Amino acid sequence: MRTLSLFICLVTFCFTVEVLATEKAIELMRQELLDIQKQYDPDSDADRFQKLMIQLDWVDQDSVAGSAGGFLQPALAVIEQLGAAEPGLAAHRDKLLRADVKSDDRQWMDLYLQACRRRRAIRLQKHLQKISRIVFTKHFDMGGSHYAYTDAVSNEDTLNPTGHTKEFNYKGGSSLCLLEIGKDCPVKETTLLHDEDGVFRDPDVSYDGNSILFSWKKSARRDDYHLYEMDVETRKVRQLTSGAGVADYEGIYLPDGNIMFSSTRCFQNVDCWHVSVCNMFLMNRDGMHMRRVGFDQVHTNYPQVHPESGLVTYTRWEYNDRGQICPQPLFLMYPNGSHQSEYYGNNSYFPTTILHARGIPGTGKVLAVLGGHHAHQRGKLAIIDPSRGRQETSGVTLVAPVKKLQGIIKVDAYGQTGDQWQYPYPLDEENYLAAFRRQAQKRFGIYFMNSKGERELLACDPAISCNQPVPLSRRPLPHRGVHPTDWSKKTGSFTIQDIYHGPGLKGIARGTVKKIRVVALDFMATDIGRKHGPSTISDLAAWDVKIVLGETPVYEDGSAAFEVPARRPVYFQAIDAKGHVVQTMRSWSTLMPGEIFSCIGCHEDKNEAVAGKSTSMALKAGIKPLEPFYDITGRGFSFPKMIQPILDAKCVKCHRGGDSKPPDLRSTPVWDKAARKFWNQSYHILISKDRPGPVSYTHLTLPTN
Repeated sequence: MRTLSLFICLVTFCFTVEVLATEKAIELMRQELLDIQKQYDPDSDADRFQKLMIQLDWVDQDSVAGSAGGFLQPALAVIEQLGAAEPGLAAHRDKLLRADVKSDDRQWMDLYLQACRRRRAIRLQKHLQKISRIVFTKHFDMGGSHYAYTDAVSNEDTLNPTGHTKEFNYKGGSSLCLLEIGKDCPVKETTLLHDEDGVFRDPDVSYDGNSILFSWKKSARRDDYHLYEMDVETRKVRQLTSGAGVADYEGIYLPDGNIMFSSTRCFQNVDCWHVSVCNMFLMNRDGMHMRRVGFDQVHTNYPQVHPESGLVTYTRWEYNDRGQICPQPLFLMYPNGSHQSEYYGNNSYFPTTILHARGIPGTGKVLAVLGGHHAHQRGKLAIIDPSRGRQETSGVTLVAPVKKLQGIIKVDAYGQTGDQWQYPYPLDEENYLAAFRRQAQKRFGIYFMNSKGERELLACDPAISCNQPVPLSRRPLPHRGVHPTDWSKKTGSFTIQDIYHGPGLKGIARGTVKKIRVVALDFMATDIGRKHGPSTISDLAAWDVKIVLGETPVYEDGSAAFEVPARRPVYFQAIDAKGHVVQTMRSWSTLMPGEIFSCIGCHEDKNEAVAGKSTSMALKAGIKPLEPFYDITGRGFSFPKMIQPILDAKCVKCHRGGDSKPPDLRSTPVWDKAARKFWNQSYHILISKDRPGPVSYTHLTLPTN
């Protein structure tokens, strides 16, 4: 027994000595890194700093710290990974083993680092044709109380009725950089542009690889984000957009030669907070003929052309008659702004927000960051495959490492702990560039990474995050689908094949729906009154002004075909013979001029194959203009003007309030300090006090029979 105890003590002692020796070596690396950071000089220290960061990242990945056997076991493991491709390393390993070199000997550390360098070269060399040159940015970590609040419009605080600057998220000091990876994978970093007071963001590379598009804000209060273009060969820069008090950013080159970008030129205000809204715009390559194609309630962000379909994916925040936390789905449109429709998650609590999505070459999938609502622009890395389902976790797989999710996940600040990702760029389904930050790190670096989570650090800076990697190389033009528009027209048209098809009217008998009512949305133009719940236009019932445009008949076969104003957000209500609402749409759709948008049914499954039918009764009758809705067609709905006169004529005689004649339906004004307006007493009484929360019911509601 005593002999066994002595043996255990000896093994423990040897293990402790080896671990301490390993940790000492690693600590020396870290100390050298700290010494560099204290007086960092980019001109003289960058290469040394980068080398140490790469080595420490290998140590972190391979779990060297605290491992038994010092660097011996990690060296053996990496050489085993390399296999027959590296006989020289294997021979060196065998030589050390035959010589019985101790595990804490520096030779094992040297062999480990040599093997890691070779592993790095093998990982990167397969993709060097695409990533030998990479454009990226250095800027502060973007995001405020909400992921989309990154506009930093120069006069933003003037919109805040309290007089405080709540959402001015900006920190000057930024660079636009070029990363070059050599044949044997050495890395060289060049600063293309630097601004001590400004911020560079959102680089994109033209399809021929000759130009870089980016956004640049030169001053916190004397400038705004605007689009610029750099000629790669000459490095000459030209400004494409301008204007005080408007922000233009997230610009991308389109296959047709135009540019799409996010902009606050829509001049709207977020319904639930004190900030400007950005929507999608188009312009010519030279910055001329700017036109708005997004007409959305709140922010739409990060447009990207899918390399296979040629369609543009983008994140759309929306909450028409819904809570504002969860619906930040991924939408898509043609490059001309037509066919705006769901790609993933518009009937979901999860993902809370789909960020920085880019199409994966050779697939219909996207690589994206899954983040939160009240969060910065970061989160977990995932592949979204809509062919497996379009709601909740059905089509979502976390990667790096791979993990399948299940069920319904309701989390506001999803993905904000642990390892963090931003701005992924898929090279294929297994390999990516991304901005990545380990849990213990303060700043993001640029990494090559695969779906297993194996990675190689490419760029980092001790003082600032490195972001938004985009290969500076030629890429093939994607498929250019056609969805015709005609900008000489002022209307577009919807056609519905069978309104009873799909879950929207599940359980409703055919013939119940007689009409479709079309309602336009007029979104908030400026900041006024209460913003934590439904705004000054409604004490509970709606976020935005609703304007009934008219109604259209539903034929016996469930079909309908009708015109609506183009470039105007609208939603639909299914109406029965008594004029009651059977189902209402809690989103919206917008058509470009001359566009025809066809629906199979009511919230039908986009992945469902539907048998072809003969021409519908509605199409045989022809597309019709909307029929007027009483005498209020085209006017904003007003309780004092449209409902109170009915109450005065029919109800007030008996319902004057008090214990004897409740409820009080008179028009007596009631002051609401938070909303900064008067409500009618009758409206105040009739509206429920059970105000819905910000994560109120998000899914499709059940129809009413």
